[in-house]
Amino acid sequence: MIRLLCPPSYFDVIYSINPWMDVNIPVDKPLADRQWTAFAETLRELGETVLTIDAQPGLPDMTFAGDNGLVLGNTFIPSNFRSPQRAGEVAHYIKWFEERAYTIRPLPADVVFEGLGDVVFHGRAALIGHGIRSDQKAFDYLMDYLPKLNILGDVRIVDDRYFHLAMAFGFLDNETVLYYPPAFDFESQQKIIRLFRNPIPLSDVDANEHFACNNLVIDKTVLIDDCTLALRHRLDQYGYKIICCPMSEFKKSGGSLRCLVLSFLDDELN
Repeated sequence: MIRLLCPPSYFDVIYSINPWMDVNIPVDKPLADRQWTAFAETLRELGETVLTIDAQPGLPDMTFAGDNGLVLGNTFIPSNFRSPQRAGEVAHYIKWFEERAYTIRPLPADVVFEGLGDVVFHGRAALIGHGIRSDQKAFDYLMDYLPKLNILGDVRIVDDRYFHLAMAFGFLDNETVLYYPPAFDFESQQKIIRLFRNPIPLSDVDANEHFACNNLVIDKTVLIDDCTLALRHRLDQYGYKIICCPMSEFKKSGGSLRCLVLSFLDDELN
């Protein structure tokens, strides 16, 4: 699969737009660079195609490439960020895709949509999230723009620590998912249980300390910041191998592995 990454050249916590961000806790920039580089190399070693977009000064969260849109085939749907601090990132991603002849299909300017932050997919199947960042009505447009995307349903997030669905839900395969129940309203918790044969609820430690839902799955390998022994054993039962990719510096901004990657829902770069 093709993965677009943005190096953390200007990454820092200079504002606070979620509960994880504290401007008084500095980012260790050399460590962030090492963590990002090691993660990108791990992706390449696993056979992924890693492309990069240049970071831009004044946009520290541009490194969270996955939040900037959604790619399916030759179409790029850019994000409309809720926070003005991130709004400037999107033009650079649009330019990158325009230079490669992608069709750009923006949502209406008054519809908040935060890309793969709130669209979590496996193959062509996707679950969508709303309630903290993305608007629920964004997904009416997605279903119209991307009919080949199999949207299984939508869920409402109620805990602002899990401002994106990708913080609280992750596919392992079509039947097996990780999720953190307190992030969702009761109806959404029940929907996840109905939709998937093997829903694995996360402990507070795995969700809050390790951001374990914000992982990246490649075949039977799970790339993850870290996890408890209990979750490691559970994943082993389902035949998954874990590779730990420490993300301490990025978690200071409320993101981890999956946030760093804009994954293309296609096998080819068009």
